[in-house]
Amino acid sequence: AQGLRSTGVAQSKPQDPSGVAGGTERPGGERLEIRTNDLTPLRSEIETALEGTRRVGQINPRNPGLQNDAIQLAKKVMRRSLTWYTRPLHYFQGGAVRALQRIESVLQSHEQSLQRLSRELGRQTAIISSGVAALNAELDEKVAGLRMSVTELTDRAAGYDLRLSQTDAKLDKVNATEIATLRFDLVRLHEELRDMQLQSRLCERDLRRVAHEAQSGASASAGRKPTAMVSSMFPVEIKRESDFDYFAFEDLYRGSEVDIRCRQKAYVEYFRGRDNVLDVGCGRGEFLELLRDNCIDSKGVESGTDQCLLCREKGLDVVQQDLFSYLEGIPDGSLGGLFSAQVIEHLSSGDQLRLVALAYQKTREGSPVIVETVNAQCVWAMMRIFFLDPTHVRPMHPEALQFAMNSVGFKNVEIRFSTPMSEKWIPLLRLNGDLPDLTEFNRRIQDLNELVYGGQDYAAIGWRQ
Repeated sequence: AQGLRSTGVAQSKPQDPSGVAGGTERPGGERLEIRTNDLTPLRSEIETALEGTRRVGQINPRNPGLQNDAIQLAKKVMRRSLTWYTRPLHYFQGGAVRALQRIESVLQSHEQSLQRLSRELGRQTAIISSGVAALNAELDEKVAGLRMSVTELTDRAAGYDLRLSQTDAKLDKVNATEIATLRFDLVRLHEELRDMQLQSRLCERDLRRVAHEAQSGASASAGRKPTAMVSSMFPVEIKRESDFDYFAFEDLYRGSEVDIRCRQKAYVEYFRGRDNVLDVGCGRGEFLELLRDNCIDSKGVESGTDQCLLCREKGLDVVQQDLFSYLEGIPDGSLGGLFSAQVIEHLSSGDQLRLVALAYQKTREGSPVIVETVNAQCVWAMMRIFFLDPTHVRPMHPEALQFAMNSVGFKNVEIRFSTPMSEKWIPLLRLNGDLPDLTEFNRRIQDLNELVYGGQDYAAIGWRQ
């Protein structure tokens, strides 16, 4: 006890009253803060313990005199005779104080590490923000240049069209070649603009990843536990998110967020006046934004990390979890509605039926359930959309989905087709005179148009009874 120090570490810098060691601006203006602890109360308790240790077995001083000397002698005899009792107290108190000093040292070390982490995070975020700003500036400059080029090329094409109407056949042929070249350049410029927009989106995605990993304490994205992805119906093995950049793929081929919101806007009316609506596989959160804009209480579940981070950046209530784990973990009859767009085609046939059954089990009586997917009856949709995505497992025929929903108890299940490719339809035949087979021919052309270029998507809409 006599050899104990009053403290085991050097004094730290004064703590901020809020306990914040440092902070960094996150995307969207939100501040990422790292909080530390105030060690002053702990140090005070250590000093109290040290003082108590020093006083164990001490004899208070007394004035000189025969009586006081006798009393002091008696106390010393008693102290010596109680050594067997006071020695363990010294051992215990000394060990306790040293343990507290060690704890204080560890906490002080952690505070210093947090401060270093805060400074490093601020430095990295500043570098990334600077890079994003430079990329955005470069993108704006190139977009402005491209727009000027498009305007110039369009004006030139218009001028060529005028000249084509005023020149002979030979000149028409020459100008037609030039116009074809200009149109090719326009297509190329459009593709370059699309690529730059995609790079900007991916840069924003990477910035969200850095902020998320820093907040969760991960040192690098490679350290995250890989998320398993469902294997395709064909021999394609995609086990982890890192094997296939689905965020970039979706941004390029799914359609812009504005387009998806326009397509899904028609479904909002089914959920008006409902609460606790769940969007299963919410992706980039387009439908959740529509529900929020219409004051409909909702939340989403999504397994993709980048999609989940984007939704949270938008201020949406989204849980990152496997959809079956989430649905099985919530109470039966707790949902006021369920929406799922372009998810069921990523599941095996058994899981497709399992999703339908869970949707019925977890919704309340009178609640709507809408499941949208690729139209398996449309040849264009299957060739151009379904087989384009390597994470698709199997399509679900609209009548099969309707039957599955009816089988578990949904009532008034209707099939609603959307996004037809009407601009590609084969025109019906119009002839002068009454031909007996013309009507039948046109009817079959109409059937062919529906088969090849009909609605690319459909939604099965049912009501929980």
